[in-house]
Amino acid sequence: MDRDLIQRRDFPTGRRGYDPAAVDEHLRQVADAFETNSHPPAPTLASSTSEQVREILEAAERSVSQVRATAQREASDHVAQVQDATAGMLSKLNELESELGRLLSALRASGERLAEGLEQLQAEVGGVPAAPVPSSPDPTPAPAPVSSLPNDEAGARLIALNMALGGSPREETAAYLAEHFELTDPEALLDDVYARAGR
Repeated sequence: MDRDLIQRRDFPTGRRGYDPAAVDEHLRQVADAFETNSHPPAPTLASSTSEQVREILEAAERSVSQVRATAQREASDHVAQVQDATAGMLSKLNELESELGRLLSALRASGERLAEGLEQLQAEVGGVPAAPVPSSPDPTPAPAPVSSLPNDEAGARLIALNMALGGSPREETAAYLAEHFELTDPEALLDDVYARAGR
């Protein structure tokens, strides 16, 4: 239905009817009201801007939610990696600690065996003979006896052990023993001493 149909003037007329001018005015008002109600008002600039702002805010909220979810997921992955690395380091530290404990136990046992060996040798010897000190030359020396060196195997063994533990080579220890002791089997003594010293 449009305005022309409402304001039609081709009604049949009679001798006793309504005033045509009044009818036309009423129909005009009805047509105005119909046009006003049938066409919604055009959106204003304020309403259009408000709608755009609402859409922008909704898009921003969705983006923030996605960024937050991504950040939480990456943070969880990073924490898991740090925990795995820490667990690996602690495991290696435990292994190193165990290995160090075994080494210390072995060294302690070796030190105790060495101390026991020295105590046993000292108990057997009872004293270490001092190395002979050369005296001033005699202008008329008397002939020396055939063998003036002591046959103290225990003393020679203790001196040889001290020299071996001090780092003296076997040849140097053998020369010292040959010079200061008369031993029946110096090679066997040196074998035993350097075996005890671990050399």
